[in-house]
Amino acid sequence: MNNEGNVFLDTVPVSLEELEAKLNAYKAQEPDFPVVVRGDGTTQYQVVMSVLDVVGRIGVTKIGLATQAPK
Repeated sequence: MNNEGNVFLDTVPVSLEELEAKLNAYKAQEPDFPVVVRGDGTTQYQVVMSVLDVVGRIGVTKIGLATQAPK
């Protein structure tokens, strides 16, 4: 995610609907796959919550939140 509210899967920009469809496809192949949610200090909190909502609807149980040490 970036500070403009855009969501990416790997490095490819996706809508929340595309994210859900692609994660569902991953889950069909590997039911126990992990997801890491990453943003920076300017990422909008609502975008993070929207992504976590998608991940929760899919039923992903291995979720990580990447952090970055302050500079």
